[in-house]
Amino acid sequence: MQLVSYIFFRVMVFLFSITPFWLLYRLSDGLRFLFLKVIKYRYKVVKENLTHSFPEKSETEINSLIEKSYRNLCDILLEGIKGMSMSDAEVLKRYKFVNPEVADQYYDKGQNVVGMASHYGNWEWAVQAISLQLKCLTVGIVARIKNKYFDGYIKKYRTHENVMVLYPDQANKVIADWDKRPALFVYIADQSPSKSSAKKADWVHFLNQKTACLWGGDRMARRMDYPVVNMAINRVKRGHYEVRLETITDTPRNMAEGEITAAYMQQLEQQILKKPQDWLWSHKRWKLTR
Repeated sequence: MQLVSYIFFRVMVFLFSITPFWLLYRLSDGLRFLFLKVIKYRYKVVKENLTHSFPEKSETEINSLIEKSYRNLCDILLEGIKGMSMSDAEVLKRYKFVNPEVADQYYDKGQNVVGMASHYGNWEWAVQAISLQLKCLTVGIVARIKNKYFDGYIKKYRTHENVMVLYPDQANKVIADWDKRPALFVYIADQSPSKSSAKKADWVHFLNQKTACLWGGDRMARRMDYPVVNMAINRVKRGHYEVRLETITDTPRNMAEGEITAAYMQQLEQQILKKPQDWLWSHKRWKLTR
């Protein structure tokens, strides 16, 4: 079954490679109707997340956000597949790092950096875009995919001349023994920890709720004394994104355990409050209780 799913996916990648963007977004609109109105994909999760995060909003406002969040979900799903066949020129046209000098200054000093990123806007196109726009080697810390065929293909797709990936169980040793050129170690930091690791979680007040947070970036930055930057993605318009690098700290060893996580989550919260619909609300973000 894993192989059948993988073959179907590869066919989709090919078909999307010859699909123009105007048609891609018509397909996305159709998929949104299917997800929201027909099969109600994770509808309960989306509505509960939005209702708990914005208790001050009316039912009409929440329903409007639900509609917009499904548009975001379907856009990034199809953009993710489309991205696997995009040229460098197309990526540079659609996905820009507006202040690469924030990361480049550390590279020029021979210094490694920790990047904190989230599922806000399109994060998949960042893999190719970052390879083209930053001086450093970028190392993404990503979870394994259960389907071994998908896992191998996605890992290969995410590996570029200036980009490589590590699994979480590899990260500590590899980063501690790092002897390559200066790198940006990127942690996707807005997901919920697993139940088995809940005791290690950093807890913060986020979007009106007590929230368990992944701790890898916080611990690694303080352990290695690497500066930390927030990689804030913004959708400029449909199919066009900008990434702004925002320094969280240059002195991580001066910060207490969990303080970097809290600072990052505060910055992410401010971004979500401005445009809530661009975050991935279909995650079971608050499945853990303290």
